[in-house]
Amino acid sequence: MDGVTGIFNPGDNDLVQKIFLATGSLQHRGKTSAGIAIGTRKGIKLFKDTGGFVDVIDLEIVRVFQELEPVAAIGNVGYTKSHLPNKRNSEPILIQPRSNSTYQVALTMCGRVLAVEELRARLENSYLFQTENRTELVGALLHECIEKEGISFEAGRLFIDALHGRATFAITALLFDGKQVFLLAINDSRAFEPFCFGRIDGGFLASSESISHRRLGGFIDREYFGAEMTICSQEGIETRRLREETPLPDVFQGIYFGNVASLYQGKEIFQLRRELGHKLAQLYRSPEADLVIPNPDSGRGVSYGIAEGLGLPVSHGLVKQSQAVRTFQESRIGRRTIEVGLKFAGVDSVLKGKKVIMGDDSIVKGSVSEGGSVWTAYNSGATRLEFWVSYGPIFFPSFKEWNRGHDSLAELAVQRAFRGEHPYDKPLEEINRRVARMVEVDRVCYNTRENIQDVTGPGSFQAMDASYPILEKYWPDWIKEEVSRFHKLGFGF
Repeated sequence: MDGVTGIFNPGDNDLVQKIFLATGSLQHRGKTSAGIAIGTRKGIKLFKDTGGFVDVIDLEIVRVFQELEPVAAIGNVGYTKSHLPNKRNSEPILIQPRSNSTYQVALTMCGRVLAVEELRARLENSYLFQTENRTELVGALLHECIEKEGISFEAGRLFIDALHGRATFAITALLFDGKQVFLLAINDSRAFEPFCFGRIDGGFLASSESISHRRLGGFIDREYFGAEMTICSQEGIETRRLREETPLPDVFQGIYFGNVASLYQGKEIFQLRRELGHKLAQLYRSPEADLVIPNPDSGRGVSYGIAEGLGLPVSHGLVKQSQAVRTFQESRIGRRTIEVGLKFAGVDSVLKGKKVIMGDDSIVKGSVSEGGSVWTAYNSGATRLEFWVSYGPIFFPSFKEWNRGHDSLAELAVQRAFRGEHPYDKPLEEINRRVARMVEVDRVCYNTRENIQDVTGPGSFQAMDASYPILEKYWPDWIKEEVSRFHKLGFGF
């Protein structure tokens, strides 16, 4: 997961400050690395490193880059897409052709590409790869398409077609043709990754989330449809859709990843999560509880909805520690356990002697529940604990985890709770009971897919029903077998 931004506004004396604020507002999307690149009338310059955004991009960088009179800029916060968080793998990335080229390209991407060996074999004779970051491969492909068709929508169509069904992406890129700078924004054909655009102070801003536009005092025009491309140049700004596919946006962006002040499919994410809480209250109705507490931070919205639906007070019984990091992408069990153990502190005066409902976005592997929030709540004196979850049972790993093999399936909480058998045809109440026993709480209350879709609208529920945005020919054999078993058994609820 990354946050990407791109701004185009020639003559804007605050352009670098704006990319600083727009990108910094996406810090929740990743804290491993950060960087910005600017396009001037002389070419492209970038600065990046590991660490949080404000640790990497300070006010001196903003000042120096602004003095270069940029007409466009791109920014990134996120993860380095490799096990080694180092400066080389950070973004943006400048593409290095092996031979002289008219075009200079720097880009940043939120997304994932599969079958990279095939892509690398296609490109390695023409490009010098300097990182372990798949974004560099994607950038080389973009450069190749531009070499063939120029900076044009036809180049974008070639690029999208080449990656259709094997990648999801939201990309901002700077291009320099020796005469002028262009800003490109382009997304995958299913619009899986969040991406939006709008006008700010006469300029154009694309971002992973609308919180960037709100931070600059504006609003988005809309979220991108699939296979859309924007080209910004001194001739103007134009957006076109280059391929017609049914959109399949990632529902989990609204459930968990997104900033609560951002929009997901036109709805504010806080309100979306609140409505999911209302759905849970309607589904389960009469708990044994004195109050509702959020599992911070992404459990806040659903907790307000649960409390409103049940007529219970909501209080902040858990505090997320300042050193806490998002642990969802940490695959190493030992490291994840340590990070989870540092994540929470309990408020004894709120929890002692209370029967508690804890609202949360999801239970993925269960480690945050088992080793973090659950232990903390009981340690602060809670006498009963129910875990109410805005998402449903997670049966399948994200396709972004497939590279870790069958372990990415076996480690999921629902799969662990039904070890030796299959959970797919089990009724929801049985799944609730089994997972509750495993994470050592009195009750778990999952949401249903129907409830979620009523609130979020249609999209990819890949973790619940294997509605992956990836063509089946790119699936590993073990996921094909598991999904086949799922379809044979069918949903039990």
